[in-house]
Amino acid sequence: MVGTLFSLIFLSASLFSFASVGNNLGDQYVSTLKERIEFKVKWSFIPLIHTYMEVYNTSTEQEGEIYRLTHQAAMNSFWNDRMESFVNPDSLLPYLMETTIKDGENRWKEKVVFNRQTREATFIHPDKKTGETIIEQFPITPLSMDPLSAFYNLRHRLSPTNPSAAFEGLTGSRKFRIQGKLIGQEKVDVPAGSFGTYKIECTLSYWSSKKETGKELKKENKDEIKAFTLWVTKDSHRYPVQIRYKLSVGSLWVRAVAIQDYGLFS
Repeated sequence: MVGTLFSLIFLSASLFSFASVGNNLGDQYVSTLKERIEFKVKWSFIPLIHTYMEVYNTSTEQEGEIYRLTHQAAMNSFWNDRMESFVNPDSLLPYLMETTIKDGENRWKEKVVFNRQTREATFIHPDKKTGETIIEQFPITPLSMDPLSAFYNLRHRLSPTNPSAAFEGLTGSRKFRIQGKLIGQEKVDVPAGSFGTYKIECTLSYWSSKKETGKELKKENKDEIKAFTLWVTKDSHRYPVQIRYKLSVGSLWVRAVAIQDYGLFS
């Protein structure tokens, strides 16, 4: 669900080096759950999957406070995936993204480490055939994100005074660009309740991380370009309560069914 946002705080000397992030974020940390939103996904009237997003205030021994964003989708006990993003609480830029994927009896983990000093991201993942670890490096911009941190920015940074924004980054094997434009305000009714919302039209594009830098996005080059509409609450929480993907037949609806809040971040 990725998915977005606007004036990001630029990098400072407090951003971690690659070695620091790679070593320390794998250590034990203490997390406090601050927000949990559960969703049901339907194609027209047909239920598909259950998914949820969480935000934790996480403390590490050496780095101090960071935010941990999570997203998990599960169709059944045989298929699910979980994504976690560790972000700087000031810039909202990620240090690390980890994805755990389960498909039947197969289970594997992928990791992307963002090195702001060298402007490189390291993609660590297993070879699907041999199981051997593959390490790849890709160039990034100073503001590169992962999908979770981009969606979190999109939620919180768009407003009537800042109605549009775009964010770029990578998932590992693919790069992406997400763009959002606030087009109005609506009251929406979802299972979690009735909310006054901002309505945001979004475009999400994916292409290969190995594609030549600066190459124009074209569908014939196997880029994926998807449009969707996002509704976020108008209050300080900016809860994403509804998403609609228009398909060739019908629409895919993502609606909040439960929202738990444990206090806003400072």
